[in-house]
Formats: sequence, C-alpha cells, structure tokens
Amino acid sequence: MKEQIKAKEPVNLYRMLSLVAITLDSIGFTFFLCARSRLYLDESLCLLFLDMLFVLIYVFELEYERKNRKLSDNTQTSFVRLAVIYVVCSLLIAGMTFLPEFFRPVMLVVILICAVSNVTIAVSAGIFWDILLTLSTGDSFYALACFVVMTTLGAVLAQGLRRKEYRIWISFLYFFISLIVPGALYYLAYKEVVREVFIYGAVNGVVTAVVAYFVFGWLVRSTESEKENRYFDIVSEDFSEVKALKNFSMIEYRHSKKVSDVAYACAKEVGLDEGLCMAAGLYYRMGRWIGEPYIENAVQKAKTLCFPEPLIVILSEYYGQEHRPSTPESALVHMVDALLIKLEAIELDVNRSQWNREMFIYQTLNEFSSSGIYDESGMSMNRFLSVREFLAKKGVLQ
Repeated sequence: MKEQIKAKEPVNLYRMLSLVAITLDSIGFTFFLCARSRLYLDESLCLLFLDMLFVLIYVFELEYERKNRKLSDNTQTSFVRLAVIYVVCSLLIAGMTFLPEFFRPVMLVVILICAVSNVTIAVSAGIFWDILLTLSTGDSFYALACFVVMTTLGAVLAQGLRRKEYRIWISFLYFFISLIVPGALYYLAYKEVVREVFIYGAVNGVVTAVVAYFVFGWLVRSTESEKENRYFDIVSEDFSEVKALKNFSMIEYRHSKKVSDVAYACAKEVGLDEGLCMAAGLYYRMGRWIGEPYIENAVQKAKTLCFPEPLIVILSEYYGQEHRPSTPESALVHMVDALLIKLEAIELDVNRSQWNREMFIYQTLNEFSSSGIYDESGMSMNRFLSVREFLAKKGVLQ
C-alpha cells in the first residue's frame, strides 16, 4: 500500500455509527439477559463489566482486521453490513434463552457473521455470546462446552461455504453436528439418553443446514454485488460528491463525466475492471474541486466517503506526481484524462480540417508510453496497443 494512504486516516461517519450500534446492541443484549434471568444487581454489574471489556477488544479487532484488508479485502469497509448482522445475531441469541439447555442452535450466529466478515471475528463474538448465555441462564459446564464446540466447528466449516460446490456437503455436516454434539454432552452431564435430545437436535440441524445453504449464499452474493455496485452508486447523479462537482463547475463535471464514460468503454474493450475505471475517471481530478494540496485532499476525502481502496490508490497516483500508476486501471484513467485535455485544447485553437485527429491520438499516446509513466502499471504492450487502437478508431472521444 502506498505511503500516502497510510498517513493519518480521517474519521468515517458510517464506520463510527456502525461501531456505536454494535456497542449499544451489546449493552442492551446484556441487560436483556440479566432481566430475563432475574440476576441480582451485583451479578448484572459483573456481566456488564465483562461485556464492556469484550466490546473494547472487539472494536480493536474489527479495526485491526480492516486495516489488514481481512474484511471484504478492503481497508475502507464501513462495517454497516456487519453491524446489521451483529444485531440480528444478538436477537437470535436472546431468542435461544427460551429454548431448553443443550438445544440452542448457536452455530447460526457464526455462520451469519462469517458471511459478512471472517472466522476470527465470528468466533470471538460467538464464544463470548456462549459464555454470557451460560452465565445468565445458569446452564451447566457441559452446556457451555457444547456451545463452544459447536461455535468453533461451525466457524471452521463456514469458510468452506464460500465455495458453492462444498455448500451442500457442509450443510449436511451442520445437521450431524447439531445432532451428535448436544447428544454427547447431554449424556456426559446426565448419564442418560432421551428421545427429546435427538428430536431437538434434528430440528436445530435442519434449521442450521438451511441457513448455511441458502442464507449464507445469499449474504455472500449480496456482499459481492455491493462491492460491484459501489462504483455505480458513487457516480450516480444523486451522490453527494457528484452534486458538489456540479456546483463547483459544470465544465469540470462534463470533462470528468467524459473521462468516466471513455474509461469505462476502454476497460470493457480490453478486459479491465470497468466499474473501477468508470469511478476513477469521474473522480480522478477530485482534488481540484476540493483545493490544494490536490492529491492529499482527494485521498482524505475519498476515505471519509468510504471509497473502495483500489479507487483511492488511483487518486493517490494522479498524473504520477507522487507515485506512478501501479495498476493497468490507473494507467488507463491517466491515459484517457490526459488525452482528452490535449484534444480539448487543440480543438479550441485549430480548425478540425487542419489536423488529423487519429494521428494526433497515436502520437500523444506514444509519447505517454515512451515517457515511462506506465512502466510500473503492469499494462502489457498488447493491452496498450488495444487501448490506443480503440481510442483512435472507435470514435469514443468524439
């Protein structure tokens, strides 16, 4: 990651609100358990203290995982989806207090959290909820062991749910775990085998398997779709920064929109990330409508808006002033923006009949390439030639 992007990070409102929601939900959940179990004040305060300690460490863990790209492969995730699932899971755990000891489908929560984060975060929340659940309801040590074993196994298996071909088999495993683990721990606790153990286990197993197969898949698909749609959301006419750009200058907006459209068409033609090129084309000159220092302000603003990290990298590589383009998408956006600026300038000064537009495009792009600005971008010569040909021949710059 570029050094510029590692500089002081601005506070993101969406991320802060998500963390506040997780904190308030944890406190509310603990109060519910205390009231549900009619604990004394001193017992309730002890549970609340444990809860606050957990929340502090959990927030640290979320930030640590985010900064190391272990959440959505992006340091700029807002935690909104995770906060929603966290609240849903706490409600599920609250509902489980009405179920008999040993027969609480605790694997549901780690499956749901794994779908929107990772195993570390899911296991941390799952085991802590298991402990709170056991302490508040007065369940036995064997019940706690049952919950912890199921939580751990559920989280480990949830990693494989991301592979569609494994999903059906892992769902069957969830069913058998729900059937066998509670039965084994129940026997260790009471030294007897009862029919209800297998009935409850089978019901929990079916519910867990259905959630694993259908709900997990839906959450993963919606998360992936959200990443792709994010680029389209931030270039829509209703987005705040698009409105800010229009208020700043309609001339600048029309230029940026043109860069965005052309970069998108080029990316589609040569097999690059279309959404990224489209968004980067629109925001490539964002620093100019924010103010100096252009690059630093653009990067900081992009972070506060939770832009995807690949887009922030391209903004930090604006015209190669601080860092040369490090990806083909960054090189493409520079190519399109710089070429359009030159074309707009020459069209104002020279009559169209007095110059060869196609030859001018060839010559300009060749000059960019020979300057060495794209040497670190990973753009192959074949792809560069394809982009050059597309821009010169297809009329997208008209």
